[in-house]
Amino acid sequence: MAGRPILICYDGSPGAQHAIAVAGTLLRGRQAVVLDVGPLDLVDETYAAGNSGASDVGNAVYEGTLVQAEAGAALAREAGFEAEPRAVVDAPTWRGITDVADEIDAALIVLGSDMRTGLSELLEGSVSHDVAEHARRPVLVVPLAPASSHA
Repeated sequence: MAGRPILICYDGSPGAQHAIAVAGTLLRGRQAVVLDVGPLDLVDETYAAGNSGASDVGNAVYEGTLVQAEAGAALAREAGFEAEPRAVVDAPTWRGITDVADEIDAALIVLGSDMRTGLSELLEGSVSHDVAEHARRPVLVVPLAPASSHA
């Protein structure tokens, strides 16, 4: 397990930034792949509209997603990981995460939580909940820091 990378999910949110910091205190020195999953629905909508620029939209979504992953990888390096960025465009987001985790045989998936519960989670969904439910490997869900919580 020590030779297998950690998959860190990063979307630029305060929760994702906090998850990297917490994971760094626990797993410093490990190899990490920092993943951002871009929204496939934007690309699908462009194709559905019959727009010949759908390929351009797909490329733009991927490039923006990669920039976000690179920012997350920089944070992960600051937290003590040997980190490389990774981007995918997929839907639902949890599937993109679990597919990459399977592909790299991640020892652990790390992600932040936006602390949705109850009706909010039911209506809007929860990526952390879905990843934990569908991943075939350990998942570390890091809650928001107390100062960042929505009281």
